[in-house]
Amino acid sequence: MRTLTFNRIVGSGAMGTVYHAELRVPRGFARTCAVKVMKTQGPDHDHFRGRMRDEARLLGMLQDEQILGVSELVQVEGRDAVIMEFVEGVDLSEVIRRSRVPPKALAELGAEVAGTLHRAHAARHPQTGEPLHVIHRDIKPANIMLTSRGGVRVLDFGVARAAFGSRESHTQGLVLGTLNYFPPEILAGQDPSPAVDIYGLGLTIWECATGQEWGAPRVQRAQFERRVDQRIAQLDASYAPIVPVLRQVLQWDPELRPDGGGLERMLLAAAEQCPGQGLRTWSREVVPQMLESRTEKAGPDPLLGRTVRLEMSGETPEPPPPRDPGAFDAPPPDAYRTFDDFGPPAAAVRQMPSAPEPEPAIRRPPVRRRTRRPARRGLSPVIVALVAALLGLIIGLLLLAIAVLIAILMMR
Repeated sequence: MRTLTFNRIVGSGAMGTVYHAELRVPRGFARTCAVKVMKTQGPDHDHFRGRMRDEARLLGMLQDEQILGVSELVQVEGRDAVIMEFVEGVDLSEVIRRSRVPPKALAELGAEVAGTLHRAHAARHPQTGEPLHVIHRDIKPANIMLTSRGGVRVLDFGVARAAFGSRESHTQGLVLGTLNYFPPEILAGQDPSPAVDIYGLGLTIWECATGQEWGAPRVQRAQFERRVDQRIAQLDASYAPIVPVLRQVLQWDPELRPDGGGLERMLLAAAEQCPGQGLRTWSREVVPQMLESRTEKAGPDPLLGRTVRLEMSGETPEPPPPRDPGAFDAPPPDAYRTFDDFGPPAAAVRQMPSAPEPEPAIRRPPVRRRTRRPARRGLSPVIVALVAALLGLIIGLLLLAIAVLIAILMMR
């Protein structure tokens, strides 16, 4: 029997709650993990459910040591859940509220994230070899984690755009992400490209250097470029080697921004010229203090303190399929791993199902053959499909109207 013991809440969002938990499997083996459990109700329940399952499948295919690892999809008391690698660290939004990241550490941190994004952008399906066309779409301080040993993780691929056959949710035409980190081309209605993630990383670097928020986006080119000049002028002189990199990353034209690999090289070169502590040394001083000063968020939760049985008991992670050597550049050695006791996270990742699990069919009352009454019929599948399509269209139009309204308000 496989069980999960829920110890504490790590975080919560629109789709669900993330818990620190302990997974126990037969023969007494136990390991620490993070479990994201889907919320039970809400108007967008089905959409969020599909997105969470898609995120789990995508992370299983990426298999990158600097992207939070996923081991399997399960159910916890009838609710969809994802078992993930647990990493003890702080996200950059928490860091920014307390201090600035020194120049050398910041350049090294930015290089780590840029390299991770580059590998994700260039990733291929581990079985078919087809490009996944991954775009994170929500790169910001809250989605980048830093460990006490200087390790970096990119979090939350829940709104990522990717192409793979088992995808359940479809987000084409929807504006997803965090408004303040939208580049101008997204506000103008263009399709997202990897340059969206590069722009988000540029804003993240600036916020880590200043301890301030960039602010609402500008939709007119003159206002946008004036804002960039003003924001860069606020940087301390010690960040001078990073300034040319930021100017390149924060270009109005997405075609002029470097790709992740080019940005990684630029930031590594800047790090050699920057003063101050490096990422590893600085993290070992700052992150443990932040972890110790955290206060547990108390509150009623039906899972906290409980041990529950997994409904998909008996399954063990299968080894991932052989990786294509040309799929993406091999990640650098993880010198700051914090989970050596349990083995590398990638070894515990199994390939997510290649196709979505079928939804349970609607049960119809059995036909009693002793009577001559005709069996009752449910709704026609055609009618159900038309109703579902109409609801999807209405939701899409409402989201589009909201995005247009926001853009209009920003222009004022």
